Amino acid sequence: MPPFSAAEFALIPLGFIGLSRLIRRGSFALMDILVVVFAASVGLSEILHAPILNNGILSAINAFVSIVLAYAVGRKLIEPDLRLATVRRFVILVLLDIAPGLCEWRMEQNLYGIFGHRVLGLDMSENVQLRAAHGRMGVALGGSEPGGIAFAMTFCLNAWLVYLRRVKPPVDLGKTLTKLEKYHVAGLLLLLSVWLTQARGPLIALVAGYLILHILQNSRFRNVKLKMFVVAVLLVGGYMATSAYFRSYTNVADNAVSDEQQSSALYRREMNEVYAPIAEAGGWTGWSVMGIPHVQGKMSIDNHYLLVHLAWGRLGYILFLLITWENIRVLLVRSWQFKDAQDRAFAISMLAAMAVLWITILTVYLGGQLPQISFLLMGWIQSMGPGKVAKSSDAQIAENRNNKSSVHQVFSSPEPTV
Repeated sequence: MPPFSAAEFALIPLGFIGLSRLIRRGSFALMDILVVVFAASVGLSEILHAPILNNGILSAINAFVSIVLAYAVGRKLIEPDLRLATVRRFVILVLLDIAPGLCEWRMEQNLYGIFGHRVLGLDMSENVQLRAAHGRMGVALGGSEPGGIAFAMTFCLNAWLVYLRRVKPPVDLGKTLTKLEKYHVAGLLLLLSVWLTQARGPLIALVAGYLILHILQNSRFRNVKLKMFVVAVLLVGGYMATSAYFRSYTNVADNAVSDEQQSSALYRREMNEVYAPIAEAGGWTGWSVMGIPHVQGKMSIDNHYLLVHLAWGRLGYILFLLITWENIRVLLVRSWQFKDAQDRAFAISMLAAMAVLWITILTVYLGGQLPQISFLLMGWIQSMGPGKVAKSSDAQIAENRNNKSSVHQVFSSPEPTV
C-alpha cells in the first residue's frame, strides 16, 4: 500500500465520491480536463523517469490522490450549501495550529515531531529551521514556507467572514467565531502567524492579497472592472519594483553576503540561472522528482514553476501554467458576473487567496499539505455559483450563542429557516 498520510487517507473516499458525481454529470469544464491531463502527465513522467520504478508508480498514485481527488472534492461536494460551513471549519482548524506554532518559535522545536519521535517512536525530526535566533513556525503544514502560504491564504478566506459580520446579514458564525471576528482576533492571529514563519514569499504575496481585498471589496467604487484594472496596475508595478530590488539585493559575491536572508535570496537567483537549461534538457516529460540532476550543491528547488518544469517536463509546465491562468480567469469572471454582494465578496476573497498561492510559489515549492489544499480550492472555485448561505432568524442566533458548547457551535452548521 502506498505510504499515504492521514490527510490523504481521509481524502480518498471523499475524492472518489466527488469524482463519481463529476463523471455521472457528463459535462466537463476546461479546468476539469486540464487538471486530469496534468495529473496524467505527472504520472507518466514519474513512471518513465524515476530512478526506481516502484517509487515512480507510488508518486503517480500520490499525484492522482493529491491532485485529481482533492480537485473532485472541491468541485462537487461543497457548493452551494456548504460554503459557509467549509470556510468556518477551514479558518478554525488553521487557528488551532497557531498555539503549537508559538511553541516552535520560542522553543525552536516541533511539538508534533517531539510527540511522534519520543512517544510514538516514529522517524520524525524534532527540530525546526532557525532564522533571527528563533524557530520558523511551520507546525503541521509541512514547514515554514508552506505554513506561511496556508496562513496567508486563510487570512484571505477569513476576510469573507469579516465581510459577513460587517454587513450584518442574518448569518450565524457560531459563538466563538463571532467573538473572534468582533475584535478581529482571527485576522490578527493569522497575520502574526505569517510573520512568525519568517518566510518572505508569503509576506510579500499577502500584501498583494490585501490590495485585492481592500480595493475590490471597497463599496465606494461600484465599477468592478475598473477596480480590477487598478489592482492589475498595482500588482504589475509591485512585481517590477520587487524584481528590481531582488536583482540589486542579490548582486553581490558569495563572500560579501551580509546575513542568512541575503544568502537565501542569492541561492534562489543562482538556482534559477543554473536549473533553467537543465529543465529545457528534460524535454517534454522531464526528469521525475527523484531523477532531477542536482548541480553545484543546490539540492532544494525553491521555485515551484521551475520544479514542475524540471520534474515533469515541458508538457507538465505548460499544463500547470494553463491551470494557473484558467483559475485566475474563472475568478475574475465570477467577480464580474455575481450580482449578490455576498457572492462577489466570496469570489474576491478566493481571488486574493489564490493570488497569494500563485505569487508565493515563485519563491518556494508547493509542499506539505498544500497540493491537496490548492487543488481542492481550484475545484471549489470552478463550481462556485450563487451561494446559499445558511441564514438564521435572530431568535435562532440568540439560542445558538447561549449554547454552552461554543466549540460545537463553531463546527456545527446552522439549519436554514424555511
